[in-house]
Amino acid sequence: MPRSDGWADRDEVIEGYEAEANGGITIKLQSEEVMSFDEYFLGLRLDTNTRNPWFKEFWQHRFQCRIPGHPQENRNVKKICKGNESLEENYVQDSKMGFVINAIYAMAHGLHNMHLALCPGHIGLCDAMNPIDGSKLLEFLIKTSFRGISGKQVWFDENGDSPGRYDIMNLQYIEPSNYDYVLIGTWHEGQLHINDLKIQMNKSGMVRSVCSDPCSKGQIK
Repeated sequence: MPRSDGWADRDEVIEGYEAEANGGITIKLQSEEVMSFDEYFLGLRLDTNTRNPWFKEFWQHRFQCRIPGHPQENRNVKKICKGNESLEENYVQDSKMGFVINAIYAMAHGLHNMHLALCPGHIGLCDAMNPIDGSKLLEFLIKTSFRGISGKQVWFDENGDSPGRYDIMNLQYIEPSNYDYVLIGTWHEGQLHINDLKIQMNKSGMVRSVCSDPCSKGQIK
């Protein structure tokens, strides 16, 4: 039962249906936890993060409280924000955080390189970049190459795609009422590596994987 990266290794997708999903094979975007982001984000406080004009609005939404006198005061709740609420509560880093950070880096590198080429020695935007031509920016973005947040090189092919890296996961029975995703292989830049010995199916025998069965006489696709 192969599934997409929308499933990946998310427990909530199979909650209550672990036995039925047992043996499923999923793909997950290869990413590493960005510890530096957690250190920064979890250290933010209501009284110190004053440079972000939207932070108080976020804080009200996150903790379902209100800040009296704030322009976007959440009057739908009675609880007053004390400021000592902790962002660590129920926090789990999004598995795609590294990709978001790298996307921002890519845009920054692309704009920087574009500015060096079109506005050499100029502070701020010159006439050649005001307004910015999106098609020209794309040309610089595609040529961008830099070391990403995980330390791996980030680059783009002629179509603007970054090299794909996927982990191949297999949902396996561990013990009664306990199932877990196990790494059984990887896919990197067109190269697939699978450890068949680590695969656990929910039935004996090898699973057939075809786009569709061939038609019999008198049938049509």
